[in-house]
Amino acid sequence: MADDRGDFNIAHVAGLARLALTPDQEALFQKQLAEVLAWAAHVSAVPTDGVPPMAQADGPHAPARADQVAPSLEVPAALRNAPDTPGTAPLFRVPRVIG
Repeated sequence: MADDRGDFNIAHVAGLARLALTPDQEALFQKQLAEVLAWAAHVSAVPTDGVPPMAQADGPHAPARADQVAPSLEVPAALRNAPDTPGTAPLFRVPRVIG
């Protein structure tokens, strides 16, 4: 995954994901991944001694936004990209999860 220079091997990662990338895409993704990894290293360098672990930054009683009534999707639009619909019924078919 990483070569002798410490660079991430985009072709190897793309192969694991079964992606076919052009040389231009490999160069672009190599640059973008290097930037993400550099940012992660920067964030990891922030001293956190004395900072207690927390599940969320806002605290347990953060105010929620007020509900707003908004129109929902029309049934045909919601079902347009569904992988499996039972005929003309306006339903999503999902795999059985309970015996």
